[in-house]
Amino acid sequence: MTGDVEVCVLVVDDNAGIRETTAAILTSVGYTVTEAQDGEAALEELAHNPFHVVVLDERMPKLNGTEVVRTLCHEPPPPVIVMASAYDFDSDFRENIGHRVFRYLKKPVRPKDLIDAVRQAVDSQRDAGG
Repeated sequence: MTGDVEVCVLVVDDNAGIRETTAAILTSVGYTVTEAQDGEAALEELAHNPFHVVVLDERMPKLNGTEVVRTLCHEPPPPVIVMASAYDFDSDFRENIGHRVFRYLKKPVRPKDLIDAVRQAVDSQRDAGG
């Protein structure tokens, strides 16, 4: 799946069940996964550890997904963002940060869709020379 390179994924969701299930699914296919319970914890992890992909919930306390994405775009090189939400990503939302998000997933996310989105995010980073 990832060849000889360890691929690190940060999973950010305030719902512990969703976060743990997402992490378990990605770990089962060979990714190295770290979990964060909210946007502030995610930024703390990102300040100390490099990640290839961030699977990010949109609606969270403290810092929401949009605020995290805006902060990450100032950090070179930014990880590839896969954003998930039970709510629709409307056109205003996509206009504000859409170009910074690789893929949007509607919750509940099927395991295959999650795995495919992360794999494609990793591939896009490799194609871009990241």
